[in-house]
Amino acid sequence: MFREFLLEEIARMINGREYSVRADLARGVSIDSRETRPGYLFFALKGQRTDGHNFVKEALARGALAAVVERTQSEVNEIQVSDTLFALGEFARYYRQHFCTKTIGITGTNGKTTVKNLVAAILGSGSRVSYTKLNYNSLIGMPLSILNLCGDEDYMVLEMGTSAPGEIGRLCDIARPDVGLITNIGPGHLEGLQSIDGVRREKLSLITSLPTDGFALVGDGVGEISGRNVTRFSMQMLDKMQINESGSYFSYGGNEYCTRLLGAGNVYNCLAAVCLTTMLGVDYATQSKVLSSVKPEPGRLEPIFIDGLLVINDTYNANPISMKMAIDFIGQLGRRTISVFGDMLELGSGSRQLHEEIGSYARGSVDLLITYGQQAEYYGGKHFTEENDLLRYLKGSIAGDEVVLFKASRALHFERFVERFSRLLR
Repeated sequence: MFREFLLEEIARMINGREYSVRADLARGVSIDSRETRPGYLFFALKGQRTDGHNFVKEALARGALAAVVERTQSEVNEIQVSDTLFALGEFARYYRQHFCTKTIGITGTNGKTTVKNLVAAILGSGSRVSYTKLNYNSLIGMPLSILNLCGDEDYMVLEMGTSAPGEIGRLCDIARPDVGLITNIGPGHLEGLQSIDGVRREKLSLITSLPTDGFALVGDGVGEISGRNVTRFSMQMLDKMQINESGSYFSYGGNEYCTRLLGAGNVYNCLAAVCLTTMLGVDYATQSKVLSSVKPEPGRLEPIFIDGLLVINDTYNANPISMKMAIDFIGQLGRRTISVFGDMLELGSGSRQLHEEIGSYARGSVDLLITYGQQAEYYGGKHFTEENDLLRYLKGSIAGDEVVLFKASRALHFERFVERFSRLLR
């Protein structure tokens, strides 16, 4: 249950100016007027497509006690601040300080959502755990996750994403993590972070934010790092690994694990979760049981069998590292391979070169490369500008026993290709 605070107390903590705010307790927080309930505090956030200030009246009509705004709408039931997004973070930071829950922050270029879910599932077998749902890893999503704390949780597992310098530092300032995990560091969000070194500096903000009695686990690409209580993990720690289209098997530290998650990338994610939860005192039996029960998530190397054809829905996101992992995975299955690739976004000035490099890598591995998108033409595959033309060509290119991989950055909504192609074959 949400820990209630007086509105006047919230106004003080977020440095807000009150306008006719009642002396009442806030019973929840909302950033969407449609989800506002009686007793909630509505934060009017400004987004790329809409502005929450346009929905203040609706939120108040739905029972919101007050709205946090940057510009007043009626000077009634409002708390005015200079920045509503920063104010939301400040409230979450203040809220977090009232709980002793051990907090784990997870970031990285690849795998952070999967690792977060695995860590939460393993810890949740014997403890009370709160964790970020879906990919609520931003300056909006993570504070909302913190505000879901009830107070009786043993652990809070938070995913931390970034696309600009300073965001991880700000997220850590809000969440105050006790434990940090960096899955890996590679080319991702280069448009905002400029370079791999920029990515590294940003991700390492998680490590430098930890308390003196905290500890961290770091994976590939982190490079030299100073500080106490930092442990590394890598695939070289595995005794053995086997991968097929039904799942993966690996052995580490004399223990054997199996999972329905596909590909070496997910073995790496499982290893990260095992290493971290071992450091937190979880036993092998619990880890093994959870890993064997976890199913592939939609859009993340998700297998879809259509008679003898195997479709791999990996449309959730894409960057150079995850592209290579997906290409390598389908190449291990002993089937004819077809890749349908879209743009990798937010790669900055080096975007064309990175697309060309991935295209060259793919053409050397897959039997047929099909592309769609403005930058996808640089892959050098069979390129299409119309969806229907692509799907007709793809359908005409299969015999029915291939593996077809769909992958692109999230903004391209490549899941629609998977859905339409699946309907064509059924």
